[in-house]
Amino acid sequence: TDDPPAPAGTDRPPARRLPIGPVGLLLATAIALAAALGVVWLLAGRQDGEAVRVQDALDSVDAGPVVPAGTPTAEVGSTAPDVRLDYLDGGTQHLSDLRGTPVVLNFWSSTCAPCLQEMPAVQEVAASRAGEVTVLGVDVTDTEDAGNRMVARTGVTYRNARDPEAQVFGVFGGTALPRTVVIGADGKVLDTHSGALTEAELTDLLRRNGVLG
Repeated sequence: TDDPPAPAGTDRPPARRLPIGPVGLLLATAIALAAALGVVWLLAGRQDGEAVRVQDALDSVDAGPVVPAGTPTAEVGSTAPDVRLDYLDGGTQHLSDLRGTPVVLNFWSSTCAPCLQEMPAVQEVAASRAGEVTVLGVDVTDTEDAGNRMVARTGVTYRNARDPEAQVFGVFGGTALPRTVVIGADGKVLDTHSGALTEAELTDLLRRNGVLG
């Protein structure tokens, strides 16, 4: 058949259609089928990979808020808020996991000079009264690196949790550092103290509240 005439005003030669016979049609169908199978294989592989990545993401999802929403500020005589403790040396637990033994929470920060002076005294009590009381430090508004440097600098061996947004500090009524909170074996807040303590002062605080004999 004659090719259609070129549009007026152009010198472009008319387009020609390539003839496709039965063999060409069969070949084109085979190529299309192979391409379709390839796409299916790629999608399947991508879905498998995505499933692994999603699982990895789920495994690393935060375990929930450090302080549950609606938690009231702790008061002497009330049950201590069941905050989550994310430790600088790794691992997580809730404050309620420690019931059965009195707990001392000592809030500090690497930018707090009195905290630096107090921590060796807290260490002495933690070491000499091991088994009678659990001493925990809580690093407030620090980076993890700054917190770990402070622990290394002071040489304390009791565990220290991170509180980068001061949520735990706030729910325990903190307004100034350092701050010490004494919690009974039954989980109730026994006493609080703002300001640095010596070893003798901390020991006396624990004795006054029946934690030590």
